Amino acid sequence: MSRFTRRSLLRGALGGGAVCVGIPALDIFLDGNGKAYADGARLPVRFGTWFWGLGLTPNVNGGSRWIPKETGAAQWKLTPQLQSFAGLEHKITVFSGFRAQLEDKPNIPHFSGFASIMTGQAPRNDKVYDGPTFDALIADTIGGGTRFRRVDISPYGSRRSYSTRAAGSATAPSDSSPLDLYQRLFGEGFRDPNSDTFTPDPQLMLSKSVLSAVTDQRQALMSSLGAADKIAMDQYFTSVRAMENQLAVELQKPARMESCRVPEKPAETPLARDLDSITRNNRMMAQLMAMGLACNQTRVFTAMHSDATNGVFLPGDPAIYHMHTHEEPVDQQLGYQPVSERCAELCVRGFSDFVRALDAIKEGDGALLDNTLLFGYSDTGYAKTHSVENIPMFMAGAAGGAHRPGRHIQGNGDPVSRVALTAMQLVGLPVGSFGESSMKTARAVSEVRAA
Repeated sequence: MSRFTRRSLLRGALGGGAVCVGIPALDIFLDGNGKAYADGARLPVRFGTWFWGLGLTPNVNGGSRWIPKETGAAQWKLTPQLQSFAGLEHKITVFSGFRAQLEDKPNIPHFSGFASIMTGQAPRNDKVYDGPTFDALIADTIGGGTRFRRVDISPYGSRRSYSTRAAGSATAPSDSSPLDLYQRLFGEGFRDPNSDTFTPDPQLMLSKSVLSAVTDQRQALMSSLGAADKIAMDQYFTSVRAMENQLAVELQKPARMESCRVPEKPAETPLARDLDSITRNNRMMAQLMAMGLACNQTRVFTAMHSDATNGVFLPGDPAIYHMHTHEEPVDQQLGYQPVSERCAELCVRGFSDFVRALDAIKEGDGALLDNTLLFGYSDTGYAKTHSVENIPMFMAGAAGGAHRPGRHIQGNGDPVSRVALTAMQLVGLPVGSFGESSMKTARAVSEVRAA
């Protein structure tokens, strides 16, 4: 057995001083399957959310435009609106029939549905979350040790994400173009993990010293505040702690990441909300985000393909998608709204583009997707009526072997919080329940857990 382990350092002397050099994730440190370190520790698991507005087309004329007929252990087969998943069926789990349970709370159009999924509780007021979104809980658990605990992006051009760390209306800012995302991940402060040279930036060292100098004062201030002020200051200091973490990471020589290839800088793209432009931006940002994960710049991200009121439009169409969902008549022969159907299909196609980007990067003996859980979700089951029943949700990737994809899970009216709880447990969060009131659940979806 080798005397070296994955934590070994090569030690020597240079110029009269001691030097230590880290060792990359070599095959000798992995188990026989190339899926974990020989000492039992898993390769890094990543997590992402991917949101699009206005859901998918519901059941019509006795059939479904998106819900597979197969359930349980049988691998699901492509339906009309999921044709873009061709070849990926065995890597994606489809969740249908789950609902946001509102109790005495109002159905807030384009908010109640997705807020219920992400926080486990239906909101009482528009654009005001009643708790943190679960991606923030995941980031706090698995996002450490990287430059960015979480990265938020929007091919749609939105400057705000749907992610929040606390109850309230404040959400995290997002990078709204491929160039913005490139500059965050690979611009100033990026250190190529596969470079043989590394020199800490003196300016970063000074910045870290300044932040460290105020730590004691920060703690003293917090101890003197009331409950409301503590919440406000804690949200403020969250950004400071994120900066401290980023500086600490950037001042260390990064571990080698064999799959990391620094991409070319994309050109500036104008803000456009036609579906052709958004599709191009989404594909570029998918490739950049996938490489950002492979280069260990972050392990958690959120993506907003389009916001909940979805102002995208087909090129040449004077009406936006949202308007079509309410004003376009149902074609009596087809049984659905054909223009709305086309828009919905193009939106969910963006999710498949993200899945393919993650699947295209080799990692270990498999792909980056094998060590990722990508959660796709929307805000409504039927946009025309603002329904919060049957909201489409998907999971892609194997989550480091924890997720058993390729199935269709029928919820039968169960709360959407069951799916959120499942996602958290699949990426390793030690949580036994999630949600509040009638959406509080300890029942994860066991059928998708690997034995």
